[in-house]
Amino acid sequence: MSNDAKKLSVLISQSLRVELDKTDKEQLENHLDENEQSRKFSALSKVIQKSVAFGLDSIAEDVSEDIPSLSVDSKKSLRDSMATALREKKELSHAGLINTMERDHNREVDDDELPGKRQVSSDFQLLRRIGQGGLGSVWLARDEQLNRKVAIKELRPEAMESPKAWKRFEREAEITGLLEHPNIVPIYQYGNDRTSAEPFYAMRFVGKRTLADAILEYHDRLDVGEADPLELHRLLAVFLDICGAIAYAHSRGVVHRDLKPENVALDNFGQVIVLDWGVAKILEDGELTDKVLPLSDTMMSQTMQGEIVGTPLYMAPEQAESKVENISERTDVYGLGATLFAILTGSAPHANSIGDGDTDIRSAVKAIAQKEAPRAREYRPSTPLELDAICAKAMAIKQHLRYQAVGELVEAVERWTAGQSGKQSKYEAMRMEGRELRADTQSVVDDLERNVQFMSRLPPIQKLIGTETEEEIGVWRERLATIYEGLLSANSAYSSVVYFQVENDQFTELVRVERSSRDLARIRTVPKSRLRTTKASDYILDVARMKPDEGITSLVMDPFCDSQETDEETITLVSGVPVYDEQTEELFGVVMIECDIRNVLRRQFSRQFQSQEIVAVSDESKVMMRIENGQLNESSIGSSLAAELPHFDEAARKLQNSLEYIDETDANIYGLRIWLVPNRHGLMYLLKRK
Repeated sequence: MSNDAKKLSVLISQSLRVELDKTDKEQLENHLDENEQSRKFSALSKVIQKSVAFGLDSIAEDVSEDIPSLSVDSKKSLRDSMATALREKKELSHAGLINTMERDHNREVDDDELPGKRQVSSDFQLLRRIGQGGLGSVWLARDEQLNRKVAIKELRPEAMESPKAWKRFEREAEITGLLEHPNIVPIYQYGNDRTSAEPFYAMRFVGKRTLADAILEYHDRLDVGEADPLELHRLLAVFLDICGAIAYAHSRGVVHRDLKPENVALDNFGQVIVLDWGVAKILEDGELTDKVLPLSDTMMSQTMQGEIVGTPLYMAPEQAESKVENISERTDVYGLGATLFAILTGSAPHANSIGDGDTDIRSAVKAIAQKEAPRAREYRPSTPLELDAICAKAMAIKQHLRYQAVGELVEAVERWTAGQSGKQSKYEAMRMEGRELRADTQSVVDDLERNVQFMSRLPPIQKLIGTETEEEIGVWRERLATIYEGLLSANSAYSSVVYFQVENDQFTELVRVERSSRDLARIRTVPKSRLRTTKASDYILDVARMKPDEGITSLVMDPFCDSQETDEETITLVSGVPVYDEQTEELFGVVMIECDIRNVLRRQFSRQFQSQEIVAVSDESKVMMRIENGQLNESSIGSSLAAELPHFDEAARKLQNSLEYIDETDANIYGLRIWLVPNRHGLMYLLKRK
């Protein structure tokens, strides 16, 4: 070859690599313009250069008549060369996990073009580890091409030397990728790291929050009395989504075998994602039998060290017995029942069998295989009876006694939820009635306290303190009595108004106006000769110790003496306020109003209620008033609540230290309290739903 030809060859090669400076480029163009053949070669070189940069399809319109067309073989050879050049040209980052994958695309091609593949390079930058199991580790990563966060799962270092682990890992990716369902985690890519050749797959990042976290938070709030009743329904909605994913998997012949709250992710928008299909079983007659990497169940049952830690807590008996041939869809029904158990109780069903880690695993697994699962109500007595029964059936030790398909379990939970919605509606109506009763009672108490304050500030009150002559005392007594009579006439529940002097633990009545016990419409002023002077009761002394304008409202047997009787028929709602001498600013006496609480309750209970039964109860758990099926029942007044109405006893005991009782078991009972003297005296209302 001549020197000119060699130089021309070098210039063309440099041109293809875009390495020519301006002078060399002009020299090359001059050489190529010398003759017709050189010009055709120049045009063809430009076509080749463009095809390398932009793809083979880009040359279709650039081939002119003076350039010979390329044969099919030439096009194929050029295409392969171009793909190789592109791969070698691209510098791959060593900071992240990198995968080169080939994906087939079905498309229409020209008759002279062979069907081909599309090659895609995906770069993933690892950010931080977010989880680790017996087989693999999960990383949060960034997809460099689409600039999105993904989850990368790869084999743990100790599993790298195990061919079985590699096969299990590949099988897990295959199964997960074939199960396309909104509640099953989607896989984006599967392949091998180009540098280390270690397998990994990229999937949707759903966050770190799991159903286990939601269950823990719910029961923490439940334990301190702050749980919203709707939280249980939300968790049950999550459970039904899990059931939907498992039912779909069963329809394709896949049994999960490791269902537990930790394997269910909850994203920030409420989507439920079932994870970890690593130990799934492919049923022999299932749709995926011929599509998934074959792997014997014997190999699948040989779990790696550490992988068994969480599994026995939710394990079905046939799994505990290692009877692989008995693994079926009903194994997952058991796992779903165990998950429901955790939702209801906050604990795994076999938590007591496994203990704190000191228990021998083999002994624990043997117990799981041979004993019936515990009942949810054994762990959490407030568990609704129907849900407890559903849970027990799903976790029956014998498979034929369980729900035979996930759909049956779903229907049972949905029926309870629908029925509970009706119950909850009635329960809310009952709660509203209870709160109306409490509000009405509070209104009575507020009016009573305002009235006694007003009665203690009337002008005759101070006049009777400073007046010495009997004539003037008689005038002011009469005026004060007239006002008191007007008060009783306006308030039918008030039984008396009294103004008395307190001195040396004695009280002396100055004015007393009362309602006749025989004729409630008759109001009388007690004559001076019938006014009492006697030892003051504890209640009167307590009122006398109060500061001006401060009083005490309470439920007592008799405000004038410390009666030991507990006859609820004579209980009185009373409010008293001290009276101070305006001249000396010393305590002089007390003004007190007595209210017949039975009349208040009788008026309250005369309304129409949706509740089947309502009972007013004193601090001593004695019945004060009762209505049943719309009928007032006064025969129970004064009787013990525990003896007469034992179904209310638990609520009454809880209300000794609480303002409200909510029946979390069956939504049948509701109770609430109104305190008159904080932590000393009050009144309870107990209601039962129809």
